[in-house]
Amino acid sequence: IFLNIQSALWVAMGIPFTFCFTMICMYYCGYTINGTTLSAVIIVMGIIVDDAIVVAENISRMWQKSADRTEAAINGTLYVLLPIVASIVTTCIAFVPLFYFKGRFGEEIKFIPPIIFLMLGASLFESILILPGHMNLHIPFIAPKILSGDTKKRRRHWFETVEDAYGFSLKYFFWIKPVVFAGFVVLLMWAVEFAVNNFKFVMFPQEETREIVVSGETPSGSNRIETALMTQEIENIVLPFVGKEVIGWRNEIAQGRGGSSSDDNKFRIIIEIVPKEKRTKSADQIIKEIKNQLGETHSFSKLKFSKSRSRQASGSPIELNVQQNDDKKRTEIVSELKQKLEVHPALHNVEIDEGLQIAEYRVHIDQEKIKRLSIDPADISTTLRGALEGSILYEFQKDDQEIDVRITTLESAKSDIENILDLPIENQGDYLVPLRDIVKVNALQVPSAIYRRDLKRTTILYADIRPEKQVTPLEIGQDIEENLLPEFLAQYPTTTFSFTGEVQDTRESQADLIKALILTLFLIYSVLAVLFSSLIKPVIIMLSIPFGAVGIVFAFWLHHKTLFGFYGAIGALGLAGVVINDSIIMLVKLDDEFDTALNWKDSFRQIAQIAKTRLRAVILTTLTTVAGVMPTAYGFAGYDPTLAEMMLTLSWGLMFGTIITLLLVPCVYSVEKDFYYFFKMVRRKICRHNV
Repeated sequence: IFLNIQSALWVAMGIPFTFCFTMICMYYCGYTINGTTLSAVIIVMGIIVDDAIVVAENISRMWQKSADRTEAAINGTLYVLLPIVASIVTTCIAFVPLFYFKGRFGEEIKFIPPIIFLMLGASLFESILILPGHMNLHIPFIAPKILSGDTKKRRRHWFETVEDAYGFSLKYFFWIKPVVFAGFVVLLMWAVEFAVNNFKFVMFPQEETREIVVSGETPSGSNRIETALMTQEIENIVLPFVGKEVIGWRNEIAQGRGGSSSDDNKFRIIIEIVPKEKRTKSADQIIKEIKNQLGETHSFSKLKFSKSRSRQASGSPIELNVQQNDDKKRTEIVSELKQKLEVHPALHNVEIDEGLQIAEYRVHIDQEKIKRLSIDPADISTTLRGALEGSILYEFQKDDQEIDVRITTLESAKSDIENILDLPIENQGDYLVPLRDIVKVNALQVPSAIYRRDLKRTTILYADIRPEKQVTPLEIGQDIEENLLPEFLAQYPTTTFSFTGEVQDTRESQADLIKALILTLFLIYSVLAVLFSSLIKPVIIMLSIPFGAVGIVFAFWLHHKTLFGFYGAIGALGLAGVVINDSIIMLVKLDDEFDTALNWKDSFRQIAQIAKTRLRAVILTTLTTVAGVMPTAYGFAGYDPTLAEMMLTLSWGLMFGTIITLLLVPCVYSVEKDFYYFFKMVRRKICRHNV
């Protein structure tokens, strides 16, 4: 539509070349095809033909001006070499900060930049070394139709009418530049005000979950088999959903959220549901149907339903750590804190991560009795150790290994404290004294495992956010830290409270994103300043970045989105490098062809005439990039919430940035030339006055 048949054919041939080159390099680099590497491929899917489009369009334009075919291919490529190299470099730079993200998500996204570098490098190689040769080829069934225009009157391309209309409009916009600038400033102020007041940052916006969690307890005293039999009632209700809304489920009995042991009567059923575009029922509807079929008279002592959080192992957005080495004090704090969180208006399903409690017997020796009975304390410990752990009788070699032969008591005897207390202890007079006569035993219930964080014993509190409350985990965390925890810190100064999970990830990612944005802008400006040997031109080029962000704000407003996620921020970061590509192409063309010998009155017409020759390349590169990411943004071939948000920011930001490139960049360039002519006039008057 936009190019002739030959140009379109050779531009399209660059796509399989780039993909094949990237896949070969991925293989030798040890990379696999997974969600992360595919997301990198999707990001640059439409960008890889941008430089080829610019080269092909410029060669075709020179060819249409009756230039020699070979000369047009060489000169057309050399003319745009600097801008396409600059655009590739700045696009790569935008993704460099992803290497410096910390935490587990930083480990995940650090594989995105290398794939992007490989694809863009292959695209650059193809467009400046292979494509010109292809454009110079003579294809018999295509070339005559094109070459016939050299001898006869050239057929006018339909897009030239659009270019003329664009150039005509620009000349009038140049006369009202203050109005144009004021309009863009107002638009930018609206976007900033709207984003600050309406957008909230979360790691992964909870559009629609892929897992439903049914957790609860059977009556106290139930063993694992009894718990499994009782939970079959829930499994039988879920079974008819399999093959429709449900993929499958797993039943975890006597197991905590982190995989630790728990009481035999506790269970968690994790139900995996199909992606939202492949089912007619929402997760809330499925939960409601399961609840209705269970009824209110079920046999479970506790039962709750929740939706898992994306990429959070615990499944809950709030994870509050209570660190205190005193077990009794920590238990009191956690119990009191749970009561406070249960009355919080935005929270529900508050839960303490309580591990399996086991019996512990602490033996205290009666010092007066063992002195009176002449019993050595070492004999007591030796007897206990021998009864519980056994004693080594002898060792023998087998296959170069030493094997211990140990004598010990039966397991059934070890499990009963009364049997242990009946053990005889020999005194110095060779009399046997029962262990129970010389010790005191305290029975306690203690956790089977001790969880430590920063060398301190820790208990974790989990909580879910009520669906009707429009708050983020970060806001809840700040509210708890400001209004609830000071009271506990004043009462228990040796206790440490901290958030992990989604709150911690969000805070770390926010800080990393701010640093990444600053680093990206600085690197882009530095590279452009070096390439163009100017401090002003990079500023003109980078004007499209904030207005690309306006496109993101508009897109989120249009789609009624208020939560801005981690991958959306990554898309916005990449947008900073992509959106300036068209500005680079436009500015280089203006700089190379603007004739300063003409007077000021002719400058408007001259800038408009030059700018319109870049319209086709700018529009076409934008359309191909948007066409490459839009299907993922709207889930045309499968929906992924994280990738969809990234592509939504990239596509809409690029569309708005292109509009800015076509209007604002020529206007700013016109202002620069206005100053040039003004100072030229002042200098001329000074010279005349001196003469």
